[in-house]
Amino acid sequence: MKKLTRSLGLALAATTMVVSLAACGGGTTPSDAPSGGGAPSTPSVVRISCGPLNGYQNVLYNSIADFMNKSYPGYYSFAIEASTGSAENARLLAAGETDFGTMGMDMTLQCYEGTDQFEGLPTEQILHVATHSGTGATIQVVTSAKNDEINSITDLKGKRFGVTAGMMAGYLDDVLWAYDMTTDDLGKLTNLSLSDLCTNLQDGTIDAFLYATPAPSTNFTDLAMTFGIKLIDIGQEAVDKLVSEKPWYHVVPIPAGTYKGVDYDVTSFAQYTALCARADVPEETVYHLVKTMMENAEGLEQIHKNAAGTCPERGIEGALIPYHPGALKYYQEVGLLQDVKQ
Repeated sequence: MKKLTRSLGLALAATTMVVSLAACGGGTTPSDAPSGGGAPSTPSVVRISCGPLNGYQNVLYNSIADFMNKSYPGYYSFAIEASTGSAENARLLAAGETDFGTMGMDMTLQCYEGTDQFEGLPTEQILHVATHSGTGATIQVVTSAKNDEINSITDLKGKRFGVTAGMMAGYLDDVLWAYDMTTDDLGKLTNLSLSDLCTNLQDGTIDAFLYATPAPSTNFTDLAMTFGIKLIDIGQEAVDKLVSEKPWYHVVPIPAGTYKGVDYDVTSFAQYTALCARADVPEETVYHLVKTMMENAEGLEQIHKNAAGTCPERGIEGALIPYHPGALKYYQEVGLLQDVKQ
């Protein structure tokens, strides 16, 4: 991969999709732009690996890339790359194949330390840049509104269950663990994409599924309107058990009325999503990205409501690994992390 240089190139080279934004200023060289007499003639691609195509993270980082090209015209060119999620993003970062990647807080720690599924990969290769706004991807267990046999997690015993491989399968393991169950207690487990999970539930080939996404989810809202769903309450006691054992999780209530027909409160859990960078990404690049994200918080929220709450204080919340020097520079400039040395 072409190394990032201190001066970075022009144009938005997104390999998935590009979100068009209304201009929020820009067009002139900012005071904190790289010195050296103007933009370089040869662009260097900055690669960001995030979530599935058309998902929230893909929208978010295409938007941030557009804002950065307006703020630093001629210096940055981005490839926003879809992925299967946290684990793939972490591996790509640790292997030096991308410059930035999004992942759950548990993955940041495992990848940084080279433990669990990252054993054997280089350690201390990723650093914290920013914590996403919002509650994080909230675990939601969905079944048909017409299914009278599934009303609790323990009712999943012997049932046909769907889940997406990777991070989602890990969430399923944790939900079942909280009830002293494993996937062996399920009747049949099928790995499916999100769209196929919804289709298979409607077709009756699975009885229920788990997926983690901020609530309300467009997919589940549509499913509730056209098909009818129930959300299975994970339960306060089970969630408290999870949070106590796995500190990257936090309790998330899903209020009654979030989806049509779900007229009761559901207790669930989530973990914050972090943006991380490779340790060798230039300090200046990371600084500019964090600064752009925070200073365009209102514009990001106008593009996607899940960006509501983007701010420096949220950017440092829940971090489990050291900060990238470029991110730390920004947070200290706005009065945070004054005691952190790096």
